[in-house]
Amino acid sequence: MLKLHLPLVSLCLLISFISPADLITICPPNVGCMRGRYMKGYQSEKFEAFLGIPYAEPPLGQRRFRSPVWKPKWDDIIDATYAKPDCIQKNYLLPTPIIYGEEDCLYLNIYRPVLRSGALPVMVYIHGGGFFSGSAGPLITGPEYIMDTGEVILVTMAYRLGALGFLSTGDASMPGNFGLKDQHLVFKWIQNHIGAFDGDKKKVTIFGQSAGGVAAHMHLLNPNSENLFHNVISMSGTANVPFGITKNPLEQARKTAELCGIPNANKLSTAELANALRNIDVLQLINAGDGLKYWDVDPLTNYRPVVERAGPDSIIPAEPYLLMRRNYQRRPWLIGTVPEEGAVRAINILESPKLFDQFNTYFDYLLRELMEWPAKYSQGQKGHKTAVVVTEYFRGVWSLRKNNKQGLLDSISDRGFKHPLYKAIKQHYEYRGQLSWFPHYMYSFNYKGSISYASLFTQANVTGKYGVVHCDDLLYLFRTPLLFPDFDKQSTEAKVIDSFVRYIVNFARFGFTIDAPPIGPCGSQVLASRPNGICDYHEFINNASNPFGFQIQVNSKFPTEYVKLWQELLDEL
Repeated sequence: MLKLHLPLVSLCLLISFISPADLITICPPNVGCMRGRYMKGYQSEKFEAFLGIPYAEPPLGQRRFRSPVWKPKWDDIIDATYAKPDCIQKNYLLPTPIIYGEEDCLYLNIYRPVLRSGALPVMVYIHGGGFFSGSAGPLITGPEYIMDTGEVILVTMAYRLGALGFLSTGDASMPGNFGLKDQHLVFKWIQNHIGAFDGDKKKVTIFGQSAGGVAAHMHLLNPNSENLFHNVISMSGTANVPFGITKNPLEQARKTAELCGIPNANKLSTAELANALRNIDVLQLINAGDGLKYWDVDPLTNYRPVVERAGPDSIIPAEPYLLMRRNYQRRPWLIGTVPEEGAVRAINILESPKLFDQFNTYFDYLLRELMEWPAKYSQGQKGHKTAVVVTEYFRGVWSLRKNNKQGLLDSISDRGFKHPLYKAIKQHYEYRGQLSWFPHYMYSFNYKGSISYASLFTQANVTGKYGVVHCDDLLYLFRTPLLFPDFDKQSTEAKVIDSFVRYIVNFARFGFTIDAPPIGPCGSQVLASRPNGICDYHEFINNASNPFGFQIQVNSKFPTEYVKLWQELLDEL
């Protein structure tokens, strides 16, 4: 997420005074030479950074809406001292959405310690942003905290977003999932080339947050990604979230073409439709997404992954719930959440008088749409199920009021994140075969610090008003100099950074959680010993009596009551 449009200006400020002593050159075979630079750590002296490495040909012209193509080896030394612009996007997470970035954006960044002893584990981060926004650059996804450990190589990547990344005709003319295929190509690139950076291609962890967490889980389910990675971390997102799949891609593609002014959009063949969309001005294409909204910025995610016909290039060969019943890859999996996931949408509605009043005016319709009921239900069934949500979350009142506003946040959290997370764990246990079983763990990041992403979700001053919201765990995993000031290096937050980063990094190194109270993997605990609960999981919490100001404890008190409600509403009991 970006608060304002400053990436290029800020990057210029960062690189204007790079001295020759700060430069470092590397020449990976079959890639080409690149000149990177040293960066300063948060608590450490320095590490090496190679920024803006092209991993695919620019997806321009006739390469738009097609699978990515390898970038061939280059002959000159490229400048890898600064990050490339983000993929072009319209960020609907901002109170005032803006367009920024470039269509030529398929680049990755590699960070490694200065001192290396043998091949290091590799961590590959997939940024979030609802499949329509986000940044892999160091101003938003700063590597400093992870590089302070000196234990791993970190790779961050840009991938196509919005219509450019996920528009589909539902067939071979424009199969979709181009953003996921960009990610998949990066995994292959790492297998081929990370050894030249002293990375261990046999110890690769993919991890992501929000849509990035959804994508990480989708890659775990994808049979075509076998042996490309070895551990998976999904933060605030699993493949079965309601915003994970576009159900009618061809209908959406024709509507987008119509909004772009393409004549006879509803009569063109899919090949003609795809070709016409390849020739539309990119700004016109992105702005066309506004016409798919039913209210304000909803649905937040217009263009989503799609189910593709099975093949060597496909990412999602079947509905995620079906893939979850089949054999997973045998990979350790860490699943994370925060208490108030729904804040990513609810806060702006609750804090904007205009949106608050509009929501109450169309309460029944808007709540029904926000809940994203499956298409299999009739309007009458959707109405009945929405009435249950009103009873359980809004005290039976069909409007937002002072005493039930939390219900909007909680209903979005449970529907969009908590229930899918629980179901993913439960289904894995129910359908796993002994030969395909792998350990998976869970954490909940409940530590409330001095700053929060809540301040970015609205124009109102909400400092301290909300709990731990969607993205707040990222504050302690990645430095974000474009959005937030640095924490004092002696602060409690600095200690949380050290603890949380080591928790994540050690999972990447070993495939299980350490540096925390011991717990067993989720799985048999879910049904065998806790039929009404969830497995033991780690919880990061505030604790003023602890010398560090926080602690990691073991908990199992997941909101199971509401999970069961959603299982009943979705006919999954």
